[in-house]
Amino acid sequence: MKLARISNGTIRKLSIQLMCAWIFAGCINPVDIQTERIGNRLVVTGQISTLEDQNFIQLGRTAEVAQVPYPISGASVTLLDDLGKTYSYQEVKSAPGIYILNGISGLAGRTYHVQIALSTNEIYESQPEKMAKQVGKISTRYEEVHEEFIDGEGSVVTQPFVKIYANAELPTNNYFKWSVEEVFILSPTDFPDPFGNTPPSCFIAQNGDPQRITLLDGVEIKSSSIDNLLVCSRLVDYSFFEKHYFTTYQSSMTKEAYSYWHKVNILANQTGSIFDTPPAEIIGNIYNIHDPSEKAYGYFQAVNQTFDRFYTLKSDLPFPVLWTPCTYDNRDFLLYPRRCLDCLTVRNSSYNRPGWF
Repeated sequence: MKLARISNGTIRKLSIQLMCAWIFAGCINPVDIQTERIGNRLVVTGQISTLEDQNFIQLGRTAEVAQVPYPISGASVTLLDDLGKTYSYQEVKSAPGIYILNGISGLAGRTYHVQIALSTNEIYESQPEKMAKQVGKISTRYEEVHEEFIDGEGSVVTQPFVKIYANAELPTNNYFKWSVEEVFILSPTDFPDPFGNTPPSCFIAQNGDPQRITLLDGVEIKSSSIDNLLVCSRLVDYSFFEKHYFTTYQSSMTKEAYSYWHKVNILANQTGSIFDTPPAEIIGNIYNIHDPSEKAYGYFQAVNQTFDRFYTLKSDLPFPVLWTPCTYDNRDFLLYPRRCLDCLTVRNSSYNRPGWF
């Protein structure tokens, strides 16, 4: 079993951010991979899933400095299966570089790959992946604890956390990955006005623990189940004032996809010793069809998925949420947190309410 938190890396490494986005019909799993910076390289991350609302792809190009890749808009993204059928991903108008597949879900046992045609006339494809036939079952539980951690100023502080554990039934000879996504509601400050208008609430979708990758080689351990697997450790903050959902996804993937994420773990967790393996690129399964030697960053995977979902309320927590709420209290306007004045300023926020929320 491989459980890892991604580290800061060494000073000889620069960060390349591989991101995918949750558009309430998808998911978001940012992973910070430490590697040497090469500018203008294609970054692809995404998947075809058995869950209809989990089919997404994000495209970008790396910069020569350590920052998030620039999004690529206007691409033609096509999914192809082993029966010759094709399906088109559609770019999200409000989120450049993010493409989703509407009304389609992958079928267990089928083989898929993606073709990406850019406006620059470059065409990339992924290596075909056969979707696992089984995924197993999952149930989750959570507990509230106080735990020490290092804050942004380097001080050791004790703060409340919500920790999520998974119990899973696993088909044998499969490879697995777990991830936790969260969606919470944020109601901005309702300032008095002569018309009695109430500002709309935002729904914020994020990765519950973006620096954690949880993997299991079921072929090696040959276990039919696993219990009390820590899949998320979430600091309690203002997001727990209102309803806060957590969704844990269990993904059964190919050996190649597992190997890719395993390499990410190894590289990202190097301690910086001179005896470590030198920093290197992590090449996925995307290539330029006209120049196969040109590899892209990232990975496009075919995954059989299941999930478990629950929500928490402020009243569920055994300790107070020590953050400034967005309730109106006649303080100076400038003293309200920015999120209380405009909830759309929070990352990955939207007025769109998920159907299950």
